[in-house]
Amino acid sequence: MHLGNLIVQKDGENIFIPTSYEFSLLAMLTRKFFPPFSIVLILAAVLLNANLLKPFAWSTSAAQLNAPLVAVIVDSNVYKGIQFSLEQYGEDVNKSGFALIITQTNQLVNGTREAVKEYLQGLLTQNLVGALLIGDVPEAWYRVGSNRFPTDVYYMDLNGRWVDTDGDGILDKHDGKAAPEIWVGRLKVSTVNGDTVSLLNNYFGKNHRYRNGMISIPWWRALLYMDDQGVIQGHDGLTPLKYIASDVTSVTAGYVTNATDYKLRLLDKVGYHWLYLMCHGTATNHTFVIPSKESFFQWDGTVYSSDYQTLDPNVLFYQLFVCSAGRYTEPDYTAGSAVFGNTHGLFAMASTDDTFTFPFNGFYKSLSEGKNIGTAFLQWLKAAFAQRGQSGATQFDVVSYEVLLHDTVLIGDPTLQLYRENHEIALTGLAASSKNVSNTEIFEITFMVENRGNFTETFNVSVLFDSEILYQNQLTLAAKKNQTIMFSPADSSKYLWSNYIYHEIDAQISNLTGEFNVNDNFQRVNFRGHVILSWTPGHIPEVLFAVAGVLIFGVGSLKFLNVLMSERPFYRLRMGIVKIRVYVNRVLSKQRVN
Repeated sequence: MHLGNLIVQKDGENIFIPTSYEFSLLAMLTRKFFPPFSIVLILAAVLLNANLLKPFAWSTSAAQLNAPLVAVIVDSNVYKGIQFSLEQYGEDVNKSGFALIITQTNQLVNGTREAVKEYLQGLLTQNLVGALLIGDVPEAWYRVGSNRFPTDVYYMDLNGRWVDTDGDGILDKHDGKAAPEIWVGRLKVSTVNGDTVSLLNNYFGKNHRYRNGMISIPWWRALLYMDDQGVIQGHDGLTPLKYIASDVTSVTAGYVTNATDYKLRLLDKVGYHWLYLMCHGTATNHTFVIPSKESFFQWDGTVYSSDYQTLDPNVLFYQLFVCSAGRYTEPDYTAGSAVFGNTHGLFAMASTDDTFTFPFNGFYKSLSEGKNIGTAFLQWLKAAFAQRGQSGATQFDVVSYEVLLHDTVLIGDPTLQLYRENHEIALTGLAASSKNVSNTEIFEITFMVENRGNFTETFNVSVLFDSEILYQNQLTLAAKKNQTIMFSPADSSKYLWSNYIYHEIDAQISNLTGEFNVNDNFQRVNFRGHVILSWTPGHIPEVLFAVAGVLIFGVGSLKFLNVLMSERPFYRLRMGIVKIRVYVNRVLSKQRVN
């Protein structure tokens, strides 16, 4: 039980009765139950010390009382207008394995940043893992050198020491146990163009659709868009994106990256699950640079935050390496427009001040393992804090690193998990051998394929012998099943006897849509043919035997002789012809070289 809320049973299910200030306990009870039971339940509420001013605890089963707890703090001015959206959100989050507790800002003492933090600190013993701040929940400001910016790390680190040394209302010292215990996300829409309540309801609607598979943008596609100055750190974007997307479009060429091209990619008809952008900018716009030897800072077009609303990009998730793109106190801040101002946006990781390229591999790896955004970010941030103050631990100076640690914000719902399917086909074996069957040499190839994914897959298989296609077919394989295929070419002799000692046999299966590990879709083995490795006088009788055979049967009978070459009785004839071919090829090769 959270915070003394009244829990009652109905049809074998626990029902948590909302105790927010809009509803009296009596109204809730008489709406849900027959009047005769109301008096009994009211008495039970008194005995349980249910406080009508305590927050709304949301859960659907007794088992979830010990589940990870997410605290939702809602601006009282918007609560009533989004109440039904919050009910749907509560059900969705419960299904993801979280317990939820919803509190309004007017239920906190004087509604200050200190009151918000004190409330969250009180929930740490309740298995609190994160908080979602909806609407105008007060922010804390932090100063590092000349940089001043809002920071949500103030709410993430609940047992460190935060100090305002000069009393100007801006925190400027963070020490003690200075590492985050929880993640924090924001739905700040009052600074986004549009009606606040409508924007929030729209956001919760698309949040629900995404959780229930009702958004069609492919989960395996991502866009890396990195302007000139960031290209040398391109690996910082491409490497992590490959954890979450099997199809990454990388745009890093200086003559391509510009405002016009970027806007066209936002309108890609198929869409991108995740967009990773790095370029110069401010809170309300970002711009691109023209490659120039004379002056680096020649601008090549600007994208404004309003463009994310008017263009309605086919993008769900963003990481914006753009200075101040997440500064949610600024009107029309870019991250807010990208997330709240259109049909698809769900989340943006951005900064409220200066930002620099920084490796996020750990964050993306955690996402690929099925962790929600908040948990993945918290793990990454803890690791980053562990390097704080260590000389040489990072490439940044002390001030820059301190800014990076404190100005990253999560705009959107961090309980979201990236949708992902398991599609994986693998070649698990490939072998080539020769066999004697009824005195005939047979060339035999065997390969094995396995469906390691969770879906029935149809795919193409090809087997090549020194670039010549021997086998090509389309196979269908059920999930978690495997299949072994063995075949022999119609004319084995041409593969068993040849001019080369070793041959390359390749097996290749087509890559599946959404398949991450494609390295096991290809195998190669070497096959050693039956050839004579050297030319010696001892081979003359065999050659003469071959020449005599040609003279006897006639030159036009060579095709007949080739058929006979696979038979054991004609082995010496076969070897003689092979030696002649080897000798002729060597002579021709020398002539070509000369």
